[in-house]
Amino acid sequence: MDKQRYYVSVSACMIGTEPSLTDQLTILATKEERDQLLRLLEKEQKRTEETYLRAQIPYKSADRDKATRKYNDALIDIYRFIYRVGTIETRRHIEYMDILEELRTPDYRQKGYGHEGTDSLGTR
Repeated sequence: MDKQRYYVSVSACMIGTEPSLTDQLTILATKEERDQLLRLLEKEQKRTEETYLRAQIPYKSADRDKATRKYNDALIDIYRFIYRVGTIETRRHIEYMDILEELRTPDYRQKGYGHEGTDSLGTR
């Protein structure tokens, strides 16, 4: 399948075919990969709404809140997916962000940590 260049704004939960002024990461993805990322972004938007509602309760701590944990996990899944289909510049940016544990731990590339010859991100 042919891959197309897309521009992703995680904060706006959007994917476009033209660059914009918002924060964005560039990916090269098939239509199916784009659709999968859109689903992840839609889930993230729902998680954002859940954490916003929780934030309105002043006495409830966010550090043990399920909604916050789900939000963080979903965000990591989005960046993991973007890293897998991202351009070299996008991958470097995500590496610089230092948010993906598997990029900090070289053992993930060893036999037994997923697919042979690839890391847990699906890259070689």
